[in-house]
Parts: sequence; structure tokens; C-alpha cells
Amino acid sequence: MKLDQWQIERLLKEHLQFYEDLRLKRRRPKSAAQRQFQDVAWGKAEPKTEHEHAYVAYLKKHGIGAFASIKNKPHIDDVMGDHPIGHRPVDGVVGQKWDNAWRGHRGDKEFW
Repeated sequence: MKLDQWQIERLLKEHLQFYEDLRLKRRRPKSAAQRQFQDVAWGKAEPKTEHEHAYVAYLKKHGIGAFASIKNKPHIDDVMGDHPIGHRPVDGVVGQKWDNAWRGHRGDKEFW
């Protein structure tokens, strides 16, 4: 099934929020077709309907999810080539998510 650009834009304009809600699990699928759509959006199945083809085109264009292209991205060693091993810069937020995962109050106790 081949959709032209006009058809893709029309479908996305009308249904993009619905597509995004299904892909991001903000909306539960209520039919087999919607479950099939989720599988397509997650890269687990091939698109069959015009809605699926339009949304896959959108995902590929924006490099989202399973359709993200890593071919054009440089390898980490190429990016850090100017820095000697062991002296490469590290972002200040490294490990912050893990550190804060256990931090917080549960009941009357504070956990770190």
C-alpha cells in the first residue's frame, strides 16, 4: 500500500494524538486492530492499514522508537577521540537517576 504525502499529512493531522496515545500506552487498545497498531508502532509487526503506513512514515521521518536510525550517528570513540582514555568528560548527571531512585520518604522514614 503506497500513500502519497497528502494522504499521510491528512491522516496525521486528524489522528496523530490518538496514534501517540496508543504507542505510548496512554490509551489502552480496545480492539484487535488497535493492538496490531501498537505492534506496528513498536516495530514488532509490518504495517498493513493506511493508518499504520502513515504513522510509520511519521516515526521514520522523526527517528522515533524502533525506527530511529543510528547509522548517521558517530561512534562514541570517534566523538571522544580528542580525549585520552581515562580523561574523557563525564556528564554530571551520570548515576543521578540511580541515586535518586531510592531516595524519598516512605511512611515516617527517609530512605537513601
